[in-house]
Amino acid sequence: MADSFLFVQDASWPVVPGVCCWRHSLRSALTEAGATLSTAVVEPVPAEPPVLGPPGAGRAARLPRVVRRPAGLAYRGAKHVTRVVRTAYTGEGRRAKTAVRQLATVLSRADLLVAESVGAAEAALAAGAPGQRLWTLALPAERLLAGRETGPDAQIARVAPQIAGFLTDSELARESVERAAHATRVRVEIFPPLTADRPCPDCATDALVESSTGMPESAAPLAIWRDLLHGRPAGSYSFAAARWAGQGATWEPAPLLDWTQADQGRSLSIDAAEPAEPWTADRQQATVARMIAATSPVRTGSTRPRRRVLVSGYDLKFARELAARLDARDDLDLTLDTWPYLGHRSPDTSRLLAQADTVFAEWARPSAVWLSRHKRPGQTLIVRLHRYELDCPYPRDIDIDAVDAVVHVSPPIRTRIRKELGWPDDKLVYIPNYLDVDWFDRPKLPGARFGLGFVGLEFMNKRFDLALDILAAVRRVDPRFTLQVRSTMPWDNVYAWPRDEERAFVGWCLERITRDPLLRGAVHFDPPGRDMAGWYRKVGHVLSTSDIESFHLAAAEGMASRAVPVIRPWPGASEIYAPEWIQPSVDAAAAFVLASTEPETWLDRGARAQAEIRKTADPVATVAAWADLLHGDVAGAKARF
Repeated sequence: MADSFLFVQDASWPVVPGVCCWRHSLRSALTEAGATLSTAVVEPVPAEPPVLGPPGAGRAARLPRVVRRPAGLAYRGAKHVTRVVRTAYTGEGRRAKTAVRQLATVLSRADLLVAESVGAAEAALAAGAPGQRLWTLALPAERLLAGRETGPDAQIARVAPQIAGFLTDSELARESVERAAHATRVRVEIFPPLTADRPCPDCATDALVESSTGMPESAAPLAIWRDLLHGRPAGSYSFAAARWAGQGATWEPAPLLDWTQADQGRSLSIDAAEPAEPWTADRQQATVARMIAATSPVRTGSTRPRRRVLVSGYDLKFARELAARLDARDDLDLTLDTWPYLGHRSPDTSRLLAQADTVFAEWARPSAVWLSRHKRPGQTLIVRLHRYELDCPYPRDIDIDAVDAVVHVSPPIRTRIRKELGWPDDKLVYIPNYLDVDWFDRPKLPGARFGLGFVGLEFMNKRFDLALDILAAVRRVDPRFTLQVRSTMPWDNVYAWPRDEERAFVGWCLERITRDPLLRGAVHFDPPGRDMAGWYRKVGHVLSTSDIESFHLAAAEGMASRAVPVIRPWPGASEIYAPEWIQPSVDAAAAFVLASTEPETWLDRGARAQAEIRKTADPVATVAAWADLLHGDVAGAKARF
């Protein structure tokens, strides 16, 4: 358990009903966790970058918009630097610098920090707050989007890779925050910002709540929440009120005017309903407990000395979550070294290699080749090989005598490694991909059982055409089915798109979607992102139609979300997944999916799929096996699976 908590308040938030209720709730929840609580106040970093003057004012108005914003940033930045230099040698400047140093000291000493806005979190990071222990409240005032360059969406995306996680108020808001931070697989916990059973002593429970007009956007939902909590109507539409209704009410179309302008006077309003899960102090305490568990070192009780581990390679997407879990242990200290290109090490690789006790080479590619030739005597070198590398020349250049263990993520490829590379069997260790089952386990959206999920179509061997065959077959019987696709598009893949056969295949598939009446309008594409758990909420069946896979993480993730897997019998599939999920033909796959039209059948299959993947890809055992291996205990790692 953490020893000291720090509440980082936003200086721009007024002390009004709603805000004071949230602050009382958080202070109470943190204090009841049994640690010392202190408070710091910071000036938030604005979500919107400054611009040069209002539209239509002065010479800046005559500049094109694309030029006006950078010019404004440069102008404001120059003014800020001038102000800092001017005050640096005055009494005011010296006092300001002293205050900054004092704040940095307070921030660095806290075991757990909670900022009440994303702007306050960004300011705390700039002042030296330890990001790995920092959480921030994020209450979207609107539906956030991925890829925005300004506003709260962009600010969340900036902060997400630097902090432990976000607090928000509902599943809808959770998905919104994850969508904004789509490039980072971020932890988002639901924390009711105020509750009926933890009354605020700073405001009367029956007092009228002041208007949120003029409040910072980050704080405005709190006043609405207090209205809703005490049974007062939300008035006109707000995203905060919609989230409240969305927790306990059935979705219905907005009551707008019809085509003939009839029923005038109806407005888009929210009929507030109680949240499906009551907002209680117990829920707040449960969230605080999860926050502490996520940020506190894992006490292993191990007598093994702490080891410095370097995780090195190009494209660490499969290693990041695993590395974070390993780094949380008290017997390991991990550092990531991302190579900028496949064959080019980072500027820090040599220095970090010299400092490491153990090296984890992700992918058996040029990075592993270089590391095997430059490791020093006494260092432990672990190479993780995915199936993809067996079809490349790189593994044959690795100095296998310098490698202590080779991790493979799928039992079937062990035979190929022995046969094609000739590597010794005693160095081969099977450890499945790390899979955070609990992170994927979220309530499915209404009608999700009619959603077929397909992840990653950028290569022809993923066989997107067979997914379309299954969709067409089920829609002949039940047109409610759709295909949800999440993928980098092939033309954005520099390895696939130069090939004539890949381009022809993609063109044929897309033309079929347009021309086939069974498919037209039933295939939906989503851009790639790390917020996969939210995406799987609309997926009831996850398809694995590839020609070849090693483990197929998408199928495993779908199972963790309680989606029913539909797996083509690619080589080795039967060694990983239960026979009931493996279908011998398109017709058999379609019949299997149609049998899940009944909710009871679908729910039962989804529960069994999740139970299976929780056992075969046990995340606790996966982390323990890697910990053994990084300490040089190959036999212990082998015994885990």
